[in-house]
Amino acid sequence: MEYIKDAFARTDLRQIRQFLLYGLDELGGESQPYNVRLKNGCEFIHNRLKSAYPDENEREQAVADLSKALAAYESVYMEIGMKIGARLIHQLLLTDDLPPSMPSKK
Repeated sequence: MEYIKDAFARTDLRQIRQFLLYGLDELGGESQPYNVRLKNGCEFIHNRLKSAYPDENEREQAVADLSKALAAYESVYMEIGMKIGARLIHQLLLTDDLPPSMPSKK
């Protein structure tokens, strides 16, 4: 019965996200809060933009362009995540322990 406890211990949102997006187990396991992860993740690109665009107006335009591109990714991945979540809920609540049908490979 230890394997059941182990399965629940491995049930982690970040690991599920990593597996769904990339088919991999997450290495290193991020345990930092969202705000820290966002700040640390943005620091490098902001430093690069400061170096590449010493003129503040040009840098602000580059940041705006980057923000538009990232917002598009965010929107798409949010929608994909919501659809995946809805499918998981549907499977959990409305199926009778039947294995999901696998899409055929072409």
